[in-house]
Amino acid sequence: MYYHHRELRYVAYGKVGPPPVEVLDPDDARAYQWLGQYCGFHPQVWLSRSRSQITGFRGASFGKEAADDGVLFGFASIQGFPLAYEFWCELRMTLINSKNLAHANDEVQKHLDWRASDPYLCEEPESLTWCKTRDVREVLSKHLFVKHDQVVVPTLNLKAAKLIICRNEHQKSALRRMGFIEDRLAIRGPRPRQ
Repeated sequence: MYYHHRELRYVAYGKVGPPPVEVLDPDDARAYQWLGQYCGFHPQVWLSRSRSQITGFRGASFGKEAADDGVLFGFASIQGFPLAYEFWCELRMTLINSKNLAHANDEVQKHLDWRASDPYLCEEPESLTWCKTRDVREVLSKHLFVKHDQVVVPTLNLKAAKLIICRNEHQKSALRRMGFIEDRLAIRGPRPRQ
């Protein structure tokens, strides 16, 4: 199953897109712009493959006084541009500090050099590929752009969701009024911290 987390106010019964570039955190916007040169669109709608916890839905309301208004959509199958979550998180930290796209590309190469020189990371597959080929695109195609944890798409049809998890009856009623099918709606509140 593929999962997408979205605040209720941004839910529509039909196709939705990513947030406008103007509302993105500037650091994230730089990372998403870098990714756009490979996937062909920017910004992106993000989905998690089989790991709903990386969507932000499960822990979203912890530490907030107001309850989170997020809804989790589950899809049986999504055709999108694939990404490996952990390697993306690692590269994202490099990308958010870049000044522009050319600088971001240089920073990725520097990051791969650093990985290859680090005694703890030099034996990992990403580092080994880099040492062998010195080809950024090959490292990315073998280790980042792989069907593993996440996919990005330019738009997403929310009415195609097979499972819709909301936090309370208020959300469920709002989704029902939008047109979402009753038997796909489920209520699951946030899990308490332990």
